[in-house]
This record gives sequence, structure tokens and C-alpha cells, in this order.
Amino acid sequence: MSRHTRASTHRVPGQHPERADSRVLEQMWRDSESRLQCVLNLSSEYYWEQNENHRFTLLQHKDSSKSENDPGQILGKAPWDLGGEPVYCTWDDHRALRDARQAFADLLVVHRDPHLGERYSSVSGQPIIDAEGCFRGYRGITRDVTKEKRDQRLLRLEQEVSRILDADDADDADAAMVAAIRAICESEKWDAGHYWCLDKVQKVMRIHAGWSVEPLRIQQDVRQARALACAPGIGLAGTAWQTGELLWVPDLRSEPRLLGRHLPEQTGWNSAFLCPVASKGQIVGVLEFNAGYIPEPDEGLSRVIRVLACRIGSSFSRATALARLLESEERYSSTIELAAIGISHVALDGRFIHVNRRLCDMLGYTRDELLGLTVRQISHPDDVSVTDKDLSRFRSGELESITIEKRYLRKDGTPIWVRITIASKRDSDGHAVYDISIVEDISDRRKAEERVQYLATHDETTSLPNRAMFSQLLAHAIEQGRRYRRPFAVLFVDLDRFKIINDSLGHEAGDELLKVMARRLRESLRSSDIVARLGGDEFVLLVEELPDRHVAATVARNILSVVVRPVEILGQECRVTASIGISIYPEDAQDGKSLMKNADMAMYQAKEEGKNNYQFYSPDFSAQSLQRLVIETHLRHAMERNELALHYQAKVDFKTGKIRGVEALLRWSNQALGSVPPARFIPIAEDCGLIVPIGRWAMRTACAQCATWLHQGLPPVCMAINISPRQFQDPNLLADIAQMIEETGIPPALLEFEITESMIMHDIDRAVENLCAMKDLGVRVAIDDFGTGYSSLSQLKRFPVDTLKVDRSFIRDIPGNTEDRAITEAIISMGKSLGVVVVAEGVETAEQQTFLSSRACDEMQGFYFSRPSPPDVFADLLRSHVPAPRD
Repeated sequence: MSRHTRASTHRVPGQHPERADSRVLEQMWRDSESRLQCVLNLSSEYYWEQNENHRFTLLQHKDSSKSENDPGQILGKAPWDLGGEPVYCTWDDHRALRDARQAFADLLVVHRDPHLGERYSSVSGQPIIDAEGCFRGYRGITRDVTKEKRDQRLLRLEQEVSRILDADDADDADAAMVAAIRAICESEKWDAGHYWCLDKVQKVMRIHAGWSVEPLRIQQDVRQARALACAPGIGLAGTAWQTGELLWVPDLRSEPRLLGRHLPEQTGWNSAFLCPVASKGQIVGVLEFNAGYIPEPDEGLSRVIRVLACRIGSSFSRATALARLLESEERYSSTIELAAIGISHVALDGRFIHVNRRLCDMLGYTRDELLGLTVRQISHPDDVSVTDKDLSRFRSGELESITIEKRYLRKDGTPIWVRITIASKRDSDGHAVYDISIVEDISDRRKAEERVQYLATHDETTSLPNRAMFSQLLAHAIEQGRRYRRPFAVLFVDLDRFKIINDSLGHEAGDELLKVMARRLRESLRSSDIVARLGGDEFVLLVEELPDRHVAATVARNILSVVVRPVEILGQECRVTASIGISIYPEDAQDGKSLMKNADMAMYQAKEEGKNNYQFYSPDFSAQSLQRLVIETHLRHAMERNELALHYQAKVDFKTGKIRGVEALLRWSNQALGSVPPARFIPIAEDCGLIVPIGRWAMRTACAQCATWLHQGLPPVCMAINISPRQFQDPNLLADIAQMIEETGIPPALLEFEITESMIMHDIDRAVENLCAMKDLGVRVAIDDFGTGYSSLSQLKRFPVDTLKVDRSFIRDIPGNTEDRAITEAIISMGKSLGVVVVAEGVETAEQQTFLSSRACDEMQGFYFSRPSPPDVFADLLRSHVPAPRD
């Protein structure tokens, strides 16, 4: 039908046809506009139109009197120019959709205002295509969904609080209460919440539990400030208790009822919101929330707080809650489908007669399928009889309820751990009619418990038993050995060179190597033997049914052979060896601790013998060897336990009296050994290879400390660092020095590395090469303990050194000892001829200082001027020292 034809059907008699058509069309247009306006009023707040560039050309509110958004501020702008942000996508994603001329619906946009908070809008639009098929822009609607989002958040909060309180049993009521209070605080961005509990005997309220984002100190201050108990009408909690109404206090600073007057100033909590908690019609507590500012709670929030208070009051007695459910079957039936836990009614013969949706979802059955089964049919075969021991007492009424944990089987056969609380519905005569079961899925909790139990007894990296588990197994072996007179062996295995691989290739490579070694050790033993990882690169084996020591030796040799096989890790072929110590029960010891200690000492004896071998424990180990092993054992963990430190001793210029340099001196303090002298532990570190990582640590720490002093504006001093013989031979030494200079930013000229005279005289050509390479880095080189190595002037000329340090053994007895005086004068003279700085070590008296100064010695170091001291003490000395020049 044509347009003209449709209009003619509305012709009014006696009027001109064309005029009648226009009036009809006008009326049709008005009807269409009215319908459109009605739809807009029902579906949105705004109707809008945009041009081809997505800029607003029309903005119309459904209520023409509303002026929340000034069209003058919006017309001509694009949506992304208005300050909002899409919630589930980006403006780039939305522009791409528009560029494709696609319609869109319910685009959620949030506008954040520091005063009004977050405002949410839902935007829908569709492209405008004209009669010629050309794109002309977009038209659409916008809805304010802020209240919907707020209602959704409150609903989630209410559900979360309900879940928390329903999930915990009576023993965890306090934890559930704290979790519920925390959920409220985090949802509303409040700082703290407390529960005031009624003391029925003294008829006062005191804080029972709470949660706060503040540090522990603030929580303690709050408890001290609220030490007074609240009687009815006393304090804010007492007021809420007396009135039974919600109490909102916007400004605590001017609140006369506040007991702790210093609370707002101390915590910044200037607002409070309180709600009484009732149980059985009686107020049993008060919930109090605090924050910097709490706006006046709206109806929705007030309802949630009231629900929370009601739930907490109910949670005081789970048995009471269960009784209420049993007394009101109708109310129970109306809420059963909404429960977050499984609920069922079970006939006395075990058939399900009612199940809720949660239980069906939990087990994977439909309602009809589950109603055709019995509890026995869905129970794990091993858990069918879990309730048998308490069943007769439960049926007789002696027990009101039973709580058990067992496994159900889902429809697909997979097990699921559940916690079941069972109570009986009884008739007026007290006879059981059916059972009511509340079923909670605790599979995640059980898995976590099993994991915790596993980690408590096993090493996570290698899956081997850990130290605790091995101790239990060893105790059992001792008990069996004592009862049946069976000897056994404990083998302590330590991997040689593991730390080198771990440090050079990384911890990931180290972990992979440990896994390979653990697998090899397991495969090399009988199924009755035990291998465990004690930590680091240490393993321990328990070899039972040991006819003689030769069997233990055979096991040890086998272990050495499987360990030494190469391992490819991260594309690198790695080899390690093992050092093994063996102790035998009962001849070496008859208790676990002694067996382990003796095997450990034997292992260190194996390392003393050159590693890659095994040693049986012998009581003939000397006390000195044992002490050395003890020191080495503790020294291996010194860096990871932060037991090492550097102290600093000044070097003073004789002429100017200024502090020109400082020497970094290594110190070690161990909880078991106390302060260990460097002369005792450094040779041990050198022998066992620990000196390289320790020296690297000392070098990095000293460089960083020197840079720190410079940044603090202290006078620059040259930092002297000792290099050990093994460090001097380390091929990575030069790279380490260059890296530390770059990392700390210290000027190379402020670094001086001290090499002993005996080190450079051992291999002169190589020493010259290494020292020249060090000098190329811009650092200084000093020869330490000079005078003890018998070097000559002609030899010294070959070395690019900057400093000679006269050994303290020559300084000790001067000026009295003529021979020491002569040697010291000769060294000073030699230094002058070489053009290097001469430093005298161990200067402790004024006489020594005077002698050295008169002989033109350049610098001194010793107790006479300063003892070695921690970094902060040395910084104070450097800051306050006033030079006293000598004539």
C-alpha cells in the first residue's frame, strides 16, 4: 500500500483530500513521537545523536526539567572526551567497533568524581544509515546504573558475609566474625571494625574481636584507649546497646560520648558507625566501624549491616540455629534452595527423599537421579562405615548431631571430600523420622592440608623425605635395630662443586641438578633403603640390613660412580663429585643425633682427603680437625645468614694528618661460635673454596660503602680491599672488579687492592700480567705484609704497584729493636726509590709514630690512631676528624 493510500483511509468527509492527508500524517507523526518518548522514559535517562565523527549533536533527557548534564558542555564532543572510562574494554576497542559501523548495547562507563564518588552509565547505540546507504552517525540511549551497581555490590557483600559465617564451624566463630567484619570494611573502604561483646555477669560490654588496616601498634593503642568497659548508655557502644538502634557519628572529634578522647588524633579515625547485635531477642553485642570519614549510611548498607549483626548473633550457637531450622520446616523449605551448602533429607534406610540444588551441583546428578540413590551408593567404598561407631547413640537421642568428614563419589566417579553435619527430625514421641544432612565441599581444604602435610615431611624440589621425616625414619630404624640386633649405616652425602654450578648457571639449573642427583641416588639403592635431602646440596642415606662395613663401602662406591656421570643442564655438560661420610649403628653411636653428627664429621674428613671419596667415622679424629670442621660447617652458611660484616680502619698521612685511606677488614660473628678471628676462619675459607664468594661479597660491600660515603658528602678516601691467593687466581676476578665499579659508580682511583708479597713471588710472570690488567682498570695496587717475602728491589721494579705496606711484625718492637728498625728504614728507602707510597701497619704507640714520621714514612695504620670500626662509626670519625699536620 502506498503512502497516499494509507493516508486516504483517514480522510475526513467534507475536507480537501490533500489537507486531510497532511493532518493524518501529522497525527501519525505525533503518535510515533509519543510512543518513542514513552519508550525512552521507560528505558533510559537520555536520548542522544552523534554525527559521522562521533560528536554529540543532540542530547535529550527524558525529563526536560533535569539539567544534570549541560548539553552545552557535551554537544560537539565525543564520548571519550567526557572523562569516563569503559569498564570491560577500552575506548580504542569501542572506536574500532564504531569504525566497523556496528551497533553496541550496554557499554558500561564509569565516571570517577572525588566528591560524588563513582557514577556508572550504560550506553547503547546503533548507526544511522540514510536512504542512500550512507553512514550519518549514531543514535542511542544512556541509563544511569549507579544504583544498580551499588545494589549489586551490597548483594555480593551480603552473600560474602553469609558464606563466611556459614562456612566456619563453632570452634572458628571468632575467625569467622573477624573475616565478616573485614569483608564489610574492605567493601565500604572503612579502616577498622570491632565487636563489643556482652559480659552477662558484670553486665558491661568489652571489645571481643576486631580487624584493622592499621599497623599492630595502632590496634594496641585502640585497645588501651578502650580499656574501660561500656555500661548501657556509656560511650558509643553503650548508647547503641541502650537504644538498640543504628548509631552514626560523622565527627568523633566533637563527640562527647567518646571514651578514648585521643583516638581520632592517634588513628585518623574521625567517624564511627555502630549496630547492635541481637540473639533470641536480646542484645548480646555491638558492631562498631571506624574510618577517616563515613558518609551517612543509606538504606541498603544499613540493611546489610543489620543482616550481618543478626548472623553474628545467630552464630554464637550453631546448635541453636540448627534447632530453629528443625522447628520451622516451612521456613527451612523456603530457603533451602538458596543455601550455599548442600542440604538433604535422608530416610532411615539411607534413601535421599529431598535434596537441594547445591547438593545436586556438588555431586553432578540431577535431582531425580539423586533421589533414586542411597547415601551408601554415593559414598567412597573406604568411607561407607564412617558413621557406624556413633550411629546407635545418635539413633537413641544421646547425640543430638553427628559431624563427620568423608568422601562422596560424583556421578563421573571422581571423589569429593565433604563435611557432613547430621541431625534427626523426630516426632512428638522422640522417634527419628528422617535425617537432615548439611553437606559442605571441603575438597580444596583437604588438598591444602594434604599438601601442607606432604611439604612438612618432604623436600619440595626433589620430592625426597626431608630432615624431619628422615629423623622419624632413623628413630624407627634405631628401635628396630635395638630390638632385633640389626646394624645399619647412615651415609652423609655432600655434592662437591655444586655451588659453582648453581652460581654460574643460576638457581634453576641448580634445582635441576639436585633433581637428577636425587633420582640417581634413589635408583642406586634397594627399595628398603632410604634417601633424604637435608637442604642445600646435602643428602643422607639410611642403609638397613647391614651384614658388615663392606656393604656400606660398596654402597658408597656405587654412589660415587653414579654421581660423577655428566649431566646436561641448560645446554651445558656439568659434572659434580660427592664426599661421603659413613657412621654405623651401633658401633659408632646408638642415637640418631650422634649418628648424624658422626656421619657429618666423616663427610668433612672425606673433603679433607681431597673430595670424591668416602670415609668411615673414626673416634680418632683430632679435636683440632673437629673444630675446623665445625667452623667450616658454620662458615658455609655465613653469607646467607648475614653473619659477615666489614669493619674499617683509617690510614693517616704523616705530613698532613688527614685520613687518606681506609682498609676493609672482614669480621664474622656466629651465634654458636661467637666472634671468630679472621686468622682462624680465612685460611679455612681459602682451603675449602669459600674465599672466592666471600671475597666477592666483601669487594662489593666495600665498593658500595665507599660510594655511599661520597654521596653523603664525606671526604674521599681510598678503599683498600684484600685479595686472597685463590681470588688472585680466579679467572673472573677482573670481570668482577669491573662490574662492581660500574654498579656502584665508585671512581676506580679510590680503589686499592692489597696483594701479599708471597702471592706475587710464587709465579712472577703471571703476577705481573694480572697486576697490569688490574692497573688498566684504573685501580691502585698495594703489596701487603711487605718484608716477609724476601723480594728484591730488582724484582719489585717489574710490578706496577702503588703502595708498600710494612708488615706489622717489623713495627711491633721499634724503635727499641735495632734489627726491626733497620729493616723498616730499608723498606721505606726502597719505597722512595720506587716512587710508591709506604704505609706502616700496626702502629700502636707514640714512639712508633714519631720514629716512622722522622724516617719520612708516608702513612700509618693502627690502634694508635683508630681501631677497626663499623661503617657508621668510621663515618663519624671521617666527618669529625680535624687534621693535625706534623712538622
